[in-house]
Amino acid sequence: VFFSVIALLMIALIGCTSKPKLYVLNWGDYIDLDLLDVFEDEYDVKVVYREVGSNEEMATLLQANSSPYDIAVPSDYMIDKLKTLELIQPIDFDQLSNYDDLTVIPELYALYEANGFSDYIVPYAWGTIGILYNTDNANLKPLIESVGWDALFEYGDTYDVGMYDSPRDAVAAALLYLGYHVNSEVESELLAAENALKSANFTAWGEDNLKGLVIQGTLDMALVYSGDYFSEYYLALEDEVDINFEYFVPETTNIWVDAMVIPSSAQNLDLAHKFIDFFLEYEHALQNSDYIGYAPTFEE
Repeated sequence: VFFSVIALLMIALIGCTSKPKLYVLNWGDYIDLDLLDVFEDEYDVKVVYREVGSNEEMATLLQANSSPYDIAVPSDYMIDKLKTLELIQPIDFDQLSNYDDLTVIPELYALYEANGFSDYIVPYAWGTIGILYNTDNANLKPLIESVGWDALFEYGDTYDVGMYDSPRDAVAAALLYLGYHVNSEVESELLAAENALKSANFTAWGEDNLKGLVIQGTLDMALVYSGDYFSEYYLALEDEVDINFEYFVPETTNIWVDAMVIPSSAQNLDLAHKFIDFFLEYEHALQNSDYIGYAPTFEE
């Protein structure tokens, strides 16, 4: 009986390890995990899913190549860098049956088409940066709506302010605060943005945790992504709890696009394309967008 049990266990273990693995690199809370389960069942595959807190962390992992990833979801500026470093490869759109009937929102397509990496990506989501603030303090709403980006940089002595620990977003916010173009390459303007970030009295630097800190009241306001607000808003509605936070986007902001890419180190190209196509299917895309709280990148 003992040896029979051992044999059965060995067979079970062999069965568990025989499934192909798909390695996916993505941001925190940026995909509906239920859909990953559906994909695993549909294609009899094991998805090895890893979360990161920044584009820079994602690039470091892809450069290390210690665990080859088949899918990654970086932002537009990092995609440009990854292409230059030859860390991503062109996508075979002939393998994406759901892509043919889709049209990328023209304004979003224009953000990356001119940079020459449209063959390397399938847009995943887009959004803005703005200020999430706690509404328990009645003074915050009129202040933020009147001064915009100044609220983050000039009111740290009065309020608890959080800044996103991401070079793209922090520098973008500083440039916008100073009235410069968000994509400025002028050395003096970039130096001024650096000094603004150094001089501001931020209570905390963070990433996905900033939204929670504002909602808890630990922070009065923080720089966040639009999806941070919407995901928390819909979650609060679902849980039927009081909503004590709002999101304000100043007149001028930064619009970004995240996209699915296939790293050059990918070991399972066929499954990588199936994964992308799976999330392009209408019902899957709708469910995923509803979960992550970010706007879809395709027109109806």
